[in-house]
Amino acid sequence: MNTLAPVRHTISTTSALLRFSGLYLALPQQEILAIEAMAEIDPHEAEPHSIGWLTHAQQRWPVYCLSAELALLTAVPGERRVCVLLGAEDGCVGIVCDEISIEQTLDQRHELPPAMCVPHTPVQGLVVLGEDRIACVSDATRLAAYVAGAVVA
Repeated sequence: MNTLAPVRHTISTTSALLRFSGLYLALPQQEILAIEAMAEIDPHEAEPHSIGWLTHAQQRWPVYCLSAELALLTAVPGERRVCVLLGAEDGCVGIVCDEISIEQTLDQRHELPPAMCVPHTPVQGLVVLGEDRIACVSDATRLAAYVAGAVVA
């Protein structure tokens, strides 16, 4: 029995796949404003729950580290190598990840199983990436709002 019901449309899209601690998070590629090395993050005077700042377009933007469960981490795991700056509706937010890839995906999005339908999740659905990978689908605005809500909580 297939518990993941696909949505009605199937389109080919270019997605940015962020990987951290085994989790794949698929975002629209056009929401990636910059990809920087970890060395570019300024850790001085970091906001609460963030790991530092990334400068882009003459402004400083907070950078966050997420676990595979999407919890905020203040200690950066050693496998995190890259920072992605995402352009959201209300500004930018940086997310550190193990790696990023830009892939042409067949966006046949599936609804979240009931166990994954938790309040305030930035995950909108799931997409199958070949035979052995599944990615959570989100976007920059939802991810930025999720991080901001987690900081307040």
